[in-house]
Order: sequence, then structure tokens, then C-alpha cells
Amino acid sequence: LDIKCIWGGTLVGVLLKNDATASGECDKRTIKIIGVHGWLDNLNSLLPLAKQLIDRHPTYEIYLYDRAGHGFSSHLPKGVDYSPTQNMQDLRTVIRSLGWNKEKYAIIGHSYGASLGIRYAASYRDEVIRSVSIDAIPRSECSPENYFESYGPLIDDIIAFHSTPARTFEA
Repeated sequence: LDIKCIWGGTLVGVLLKNDATASGECDKRTIKIIGVHGWLDNLNSLLPLAKQLIDRHPTYEIYLYDRAGHGFSSHLPKGVDYSPTQNMQDLRTVIRSLGWNKEKYAIIGHSYGASLGIRYAASYRDEVIRSVSIDAIPRSECSPENYFESYGPLIDDIIAFHSTPARTFEA
């Protein structure tokens, strides 16, 4: 399940679910989880954990993806920075493409992915029910109160700007 991004590239991912959940045999509500890998890694670092979670919890549906420049995903174009903001835009694009922004979901992140998951969960509190962090890398540019209040709307504004067709001017 590959996802197109606003910068023109593709993020490669895999959606894991139990056969009972996929066929609708399960009576319980599906719990959606997105997994975000760490720095210089790829989705395979979370794959064994995701498979165990699916085996133990048939109602889980887990999407793992390779962040830009990692695994089989596209590299960012020249001049585009691999910044926390860029990674947040990509994570938001993934979640919106899956349609999960209309419901509740959890995030599991490792290393850099854990920090990204914490930042994302704090920015989109109405959507994220839980954030699980494995070996998180701490980072903060300003106080959490000010930072997280404005980060979610900033990401949505950036995506909206890049999703708007370019204006053309005639001479």
C-alpha cells in the first residue's frame, strides 16, 4: 500500500491485519496502529513486533511505512530538507490517505520514529488514542505548551498549500 506525497514521491508501506479481521469474522472493533521506524532504518525494524501484535490481538490493524529516503520509499527532491516538519507532513499524509484521521488510532515509534510519534500525538490529540515510544530521542526547540498547540495546524496548512494547483499568469 504505497502513498503519494505532496513533494511528488511515494512512501512504501505494508498493512498488516489478522485473517479474522480482514474477513469480518471478528466481533470486536478494529484497533488501528501506525508504526514509524527510527533513523537510518526501515519498516522491517518494526515488522517482527507488528506480526506478534497481530497474532496476539486479532482486532489490530497495523500500517508500517518506510519514511522518505529509507527502505523502498522515494528520496526527497534536491533542496527539500529531511526535517521534523517534513516527516510530520509525510506522517499526516499517510494517516489521511488511509482515512484514519476520521477515527482514533495509535502510534508505535522507535528511536527517531518515537520522537516523531510523540510530536504527532501531541499535535493531533483528538485523533491519537495512544503513543508507544521505544528508545525515543528527546528534542525540543521551545516549551511543549507552545510547540504542540500550533504544530498540527501548521502541518495541515503546509499540506493544503502544496495540494493547491499552481496559479498561472498570462502576459
